[in-house]
Amino acid sequence: MFLPFFQEIREPQTWMESRVYMLLRHLGMEEPEQIDLHRLCETYGIEIIEINGRSRAHEHPTLKNRYIIAVDERLEPAYQRVKIAHELGHLLLHEGVQPQSTTWMIDWQESQANHFAEHLLLPFFMISPLLADCSRFDAPALLAQRFRVPLSMASRRFDRVLARLHARGVPVFW
Repeated sequence: MFLPFFQEIREPQTWMESRVYMLLRHLGMEEPEQIDLHRLCETYGIEIIEINGRSRAHEHPTLKNRYIIAVDERLEPAYQRVKIAHELGHLLLHEGVQPQSTTWMIDWQESQANHFAEHLLLPFFMISPLLADCSRFDAPALLAQRFRVPLSMASRRFDRVLARLHARGVPVFW
């Protein structure tokens, strides 16, 4: 019953969403288990290292025009994935380190990096096929498990699925 509508929500609705999906498809990442952040970062010459401290991205100390994503080793793997995707978003969307930015500019960049991470880690084109045989109540847990992200992130993303269905006039109870 919902399959045609799930097909509709697979289509990107924003510039960022379309670019992230193009990137994933270019690298042959069509299933949740194929979203390999290390491979993706390697494609851009970005090194991922684990540190005991706050996750961040910065210029490589010895290689010109290269970057490092330092991820806090104390985080659970699902949270590390979110941090890596978020920092990758900063590196791909924003130019360099901008210490003189205003508060609103920093907030805007953080919001963009968060949206990038959501599109990268939970792309709608991969989500919709999983929902066909899943109840509304089980969906967030299924998404968290399949995409290896925190339940809170999977729940937010599922709420966006419901919002897209609602915007198209589809009843969101099933």
